[in-house]
Order: sequence, then C-alpha cells, then structure tokens
Amino acid sequence: MQIACKCKKCGHLFVQNEDDLCLEFDFYEETISYVCRNKNCKHENVLDFKSWKKKQEYSPLPQSRMM
Repeated sequence: MQIACKCKKCGHLFVQNEDDLCLEFDFYEETISYVCRNKNCKHENVLDFKSWKKKQEYSPLPQSRMM
C-alpha cells in the first residue's frame, strides 16, 4: 500500500514506497483521494471536505422543538 500525505501549510508531499495502492490525505486542499488501480478504470475517487464544510455552514440542521 502506498500512502501520500500533503502538509496543509507548505504543501510538501510525503509518499510511502510501495505500488499496490495510492491513498492521498491532502490537508492543504482538504481532500482524501484514491486512484483506482484497475487497468481499465484509473478513476480518481475524491472526498472534498472543504466544499462539505461550506455546505454545512450555509445549511445548518433545522431547529428542534420539544412538546
């Protein structure tokens, strides 16, 4: 498994040296990404926490009421 981590402050990328999987925790861009290793696919799967946090700020949970 290959794990890549990018510093949020300076953008330096650390990569572990194996080649069966690449999982990137990008604290600079606030994403987690995985590139499919299937020869026919090569899809980049990305979880974007920056846009998710913005959505949560603009659409908070509804207020709860007690009866």
